Amino acid sequence: MHRLVVAISLALVLALGAPALATEAVEISPAIAAKIDAALEAVTGTSSGQSPALSVAVLEHGKIVYARAFGVSDLAAKIPATPHTRFRIASVTKMFTAVSIMQLVEAGRLQLDAPLAAYLPDAPHASQVTIRQLLMHRSGIWNYGDAAFSNPHVAEPIAPAEIVELARSHPLDNLPGTSFSYSNTGYVLLGMVVESVTHRALADYERERILQPANMNETTCGDPLGAVDFARGYMTAAGTRPPAYSPSWFFADGDIVSTASDVARFDAALLDGRLIKPATFSEMQSSAGSAPTFGNGVMYGLGLMLVSMSGMTLVGHHGGVPGFVAQNDMVPASGFAVVVLSDAYDFATANANHAVVRQTFPSLFENVPNPIAAPEDPAVTAKLRTFLQSIQRGTIDPNTLSQAMIDALTPAVISGLRARLADFSTLSTLTFRSSQSLSGFAVFRYDASYSGPQTTTLTLLLDAQGKIASFHF
Repeated sequence: MHRLVVAISLALVLALGAPALATEAVEISPAIAAKIDAALEAVTGTSSGQSPALSVAVLEHGKIVYARAFGVSDLAAKIPATPHTRFRIASVTKMFTAVSIMQLVEAGRLQLDAPLAAYLPDAPHASQVTIRQLLMHRSGIWNYGDAAFSNPHVAEPIAPAEIVELARSHPLDNLPGTSFSYSNTGYVLLGMVVESVTHRALADYERERILQPANMNETTCGDPLGAVDFARGYMTAAGTRPPAYSPSWFFADGDIVSTASDVARFDAALLDGRLIKPATFSEMQSSAGSAPTFGNGVMYGLGLMLVSMSGMTLVGHHGGVPGFVAQNDMVPASGFAVVVLSDAYDFATANANHAVVRQTFPSLFENVPNPIAAPEDPAVTAKLRTFLQSIQRGTIDPNTLSQAMIDALTPAVISGLRARLADFSTLSTLTFRSSQSLSGFAVFRYDASYSGPQTTTLTLLLDAQGKIASFHF
């Protein structure tokens, strides 16, 4: 549901092998804005790999300097997307939940290393896991997100306590605190902790303590209220509609609806200390340590993804729910942020993020040659076909995977991927699109067609040993 194994956007943006650089972004002049416009227009549309609607906002020195939208928010009605068009921001929601928790820590109302039982005594494994472990996805609690869309009741409203109850019969995936295991259930529990401590609904708390101080007037939880421009949401750029689902299934792990500009305002308020103290924000980042958790150099702190290279660190989160993907990246040292919101589930947000970063941090690309088109490698195509078929069977050969992928592909994750591909029926064709080399990884892109007759775009990363290091569809 939130692309644990396939969240490679941060890594693709930064896997460039550039020299050390200053952390100051180049000011977005009209000429630079025009170049960003052209690049974003090129990835907007209904062709494979594009997004029907795209909204992007850029923050420099804590101020929004670029906020534009492209395409149409409803393919049937042909409604043009605007900077006020709202999208589901999916797992970027986790940043809001984490900030809520850290506000309560600052107020002395909650302890990071206290057991969950101190706040939710009846929750599954409540005496075994801590608040810190939940924030860092190190609790081992079963991830309901992998199976949510296989649940026949996913279109019906559900209470957070009912989501948590689904995890009660599942043992811990690992001993708490020992390893990273992405868990949407953990963030549902964190949302419930906020409600338990404050005696208020999470949405009400966040409205008063986050949305209002950040001047976010176009952000809601769940379905947007009133007559607002809300992007339709598609599985592919061609207009395939997602399965019906109730946003209540996401709660604190992915239920926020917003605009790119409002998410940028959240970033600004986070960076300038309006939401939490600078020391607290630093703690959220430093808690990630130095060991990659997602593979490809992506680390996870207290509700934040981090990627560092050549003296610059991007801090933020990626997210995806059927119909939408989102990416929010900050460079705290320079008050810079870029927010990308898309209404196509198979859209690689790195394509839009890359367009902004190339113009605002040009030194990243000074010694990077333009990608050279390479012909299809039949062996790679065969490897991808075998991998897709093995997912559908539920038996993946670990000898074909990097260690990071072996660690990430837990039985629950494999089950979730298998459930998604089950709807696609039999794989018919794999059509090679492109390949390029990025910092020791080989990146391959394909179009896949199924007998359903569904189509989707696939991205495969192989490491230097030819092992599958990441996979995105």
